[in-house]
Amino acid sequence: MYERQKKQSRLSDFMSSLAGFCRGMKVTFVNLFEREKVTISYPYEKRTVSPRYRGLFYLPYDEEAGRLKCVGCTLCAQACPTNVISMTKLGAGKHAGVSEFTMDLGRCMFCDLCIEACPFDAIHMGPSYELATYERSGSVFRIEDLAPGGKAQVESNSKTIKAALEAEAAQKASNAQKSTTTTTGGHA
Repeated sequence: MYERQKKQSRLSDFMSSLAGFCRGMKVTFVNLFEREKVTISYPYEKRTVSPRYRGLFYLPYDEEAGRLKCVGCTLCAQACPTNVISMTKLGAGKHAGVSEFTMDLGRCMFCDLCIEACPFDAIHMGPSYELATYERSGSVFRIEDLAPGGKAQVESNSKTIKAALEAEAAQKASNAQKSTTTTTGGHA
């Protein structure tokens, strides 16, 4: 009796496996013949990515102020768990900015922590996803690569910041001269 049950269980296992196989093949054939093809020719056709896609970083340019939004506070570099970001600050105070900003995306986890840490909304992740390179140095992006207008916008950014810093220094010097003149003029 035990052998009979064994044969029946083997037969029922075989039949259920065969039925599962047939259901799977039905799905395959329906998708093979009746469904619309979704294949694209990649270099010639590119897929549109989701608005929430986290691709290549960029530093937004503030047209009104005539400079990049980054003030070099280094909060993004401090928040980065893999130390991808390095920068050189230009100036101080409310007219501060960066003269160099480098990201090594070969080590980046695309975790979005640098963007969350930035209080000035000065770093974003864009829809660009073509980051492949044959050389290790190809994954290092400098400020010229990350600024939307490239080298021209970086030069404009530096000029704007330097002019603002010079104007601030001149204002401080004139205020100091006025206070000195007022102080000596009041005692005379």
